[in-house]
Amino acid sequence: MDSLNKLIDLLAPNCASDENAFITADTLIKRINAFSAHYKKLDMSTAVVLYHSDSVEFFIRLMALAQTPIDIILPPNAQPQTLAKMRQLSAFFCGEHSAASEGGFSYIDEALDDTSSSLLAEQRNDNIYWPNDKISGRLIFFTSGSSGPAKAIYKTWTAINRELNTLEQTFMARLAADSPRFVATVSHQHIYGLLFKVLWPARFGHCWHGPMFHYPEHLAQYIDSQAPNNWVLVASPAQYSRLVQDNVLGGKRSNLAMLFSSGGPLEDSDATQLYQQFERAIIQVYGSTETGGIAYRQVSTSGAVPWQPFPGVTLVRHNGQLTLKSPLLDEPMRLDDKVQLLSNGEFMLLGRADRTVKVAEKRVNLVGMEARLIAHPWVKHAAIMQLSTGRLGALVVLTREGLEQFEQCPRKHISQTLKVHLGLEFEAVCLPRKWRYLQSLPYNSQGKLVSSELESYFD
Repeated sequence: MDSLNKLIDLLAPNCASDENAFITADTLIKRINAFSAHYKKLDMSTAVVLYHSDSVEFFIRLMALAQTPIDIILPPNAQPQTLAKMRQLSAFFCGEHSAASEGGFSYIDEALDDTSSSLLAEQRNDNIYWPNDKISGRLIFFTSGSSGPAKAIYKTWTAINRELNTLEQTFMARLAADSPRFVATVSHQHIYGLLFKVLWPARFGHCWHGPMFHYPEHLAQYIDSQAPNNWVLVASPAQYSRLVQDNVLGGKRSNLAMLFSSGGPLEDSDATQLYQQFERAIIQVYGSTETGGIAYRQVSTSGAVPWQPFPGVTLVRHNGQLTLKSPLLDEPMRLDDKVQLLSNGEFMLLGRADRTVKVAEKRVNLVGMEARLIAHPWVKHAAIMQLSTGRLGALVVLTREGLEQFEQCPRKHISQTLKVHLGLEFEAVCLPRKWRYLQSLPYNSQGKLVSSELESYFD
């Protein structure tokens, strides 16, 4: 296990910011101490639910809870159905009061919601420690539900801290600029946003921005309102993809020191176009909630670019199965992705192996069908899923050429043309029966497609 580190020794003097000003380490420590003292007086059994949309408010509660051996449950969002599931795991909730009320929880922050509380006037207690398995419980995340029902993933702080060390050692040496400020368009309630936006900068004395920017236009305006800074942008592939046609951040490239993408694949065509606009390649990180970070790469030109595993990570093939060995895992884990292993330890990703379904007794790989569909000049993005009837449904985002056809021709003609295109590779009985045309695919806050939400388009 890692040795205990006092949080005050790790934070930068100005370690965070809200929309208007920096927040000092002294202020954060005082607030964390007040929350910690309050939480330790409560009998919360073994777990508590934590949700807050602001990263600073979230961090204060996370650090306070981590001074106890209580497991911390992190719901991916504050939707009523999500909170109802969390309520089955714990009756206790800290964070945003509105979410607690919606979920019917016992809200434990009420005495501390007023930041002028007399507790904050107490002498600062520096015995607040960075989370560690010696003193802290586990973090409980939930998968996105992109390939089925969301499931709980338990993470120890040993694994979290090892991954933070890897991120700092792998990427900070590349940063020529001083005093980076981390900002995100993804939520810290998911592991990607939590690691890259909050825990990484906090653990290693960098600064991060509390509020999340839902739209790049708002981020561009905020950058303009600040003194020149070296921003580290944490975003999803879907969010980057939307910048290709209208990159409002392109003019801010001198202020963007590094750009990270994770949570799904960033198309090579988008990556190369954004490289030209930003004049720096986006750092793509491959991994999952279950595995942690596996590898990374940067795409700047056309042509296949392999993935570089993080230190200590290896992929091996045994008896036809792909196995991941990682210092973030207690034991090797089977992977469902298709890869081509290279002799130097790097690899090429070839798509998901677990998205093969049976349609009319025929095996169909949905990844391959999506790739075939996107190869048509009318299709920019596509998502194909198996419906409750057993047949397939297709969600399609059209290119400019496709939109021109859509305006001139009946929708049935568009669908039939795309079916003919797919029919060059797939049997007619396997082709999608239902087609929906959207302006953009319905990605969630983490930039992933959730199967239950996709189904709603076919009701």
